[in-house]
Amino acid sequence: MNETWIVFKAESLSAHGWEERKLLPVGGLTDILATEWDFSGKLPQIGDRVREYANLEDPGNGITHGRDGNWIVKSIHQFSSSDTNLCIAVCYCAYEPVESKWVELKRGKPVNEILQPAEIG
Repeated sequence: MNETWIVFKAESLSAHGWEERKLLPVGGLTDILATEWDFSGKLPQIGDRVREYANLEDPGNGITHGRDGNWIVKSIHQFSSSDTNLCIAVCYCAYEPVESKWVELKRGKPVNEILQPAEIG
């Protein structure tokens, strides 16, 4: 199974919206908008929007809702390791605001219900 680290970056540090991007722990400005791991093999495409996630009822405590964000993928660069199944996809994004509504995320069964111990005997 391939494992891909996807990095969404602004096209430059001075790209629109730079004032609102998160500061790194050392106080510097970052052009990284988001990162995620993918195990499905389905990578972002040009024109996809960076998704935003939040817990609308209890901020900072997990996520319950998602929506399309204001950043859109303009180009993608992929890098693969010759000796492992690890890949990196760097998606360069432009700021293109869009009105989108928060949508509640569908969740499966809790892990403790899925992994019920088998009864022996």
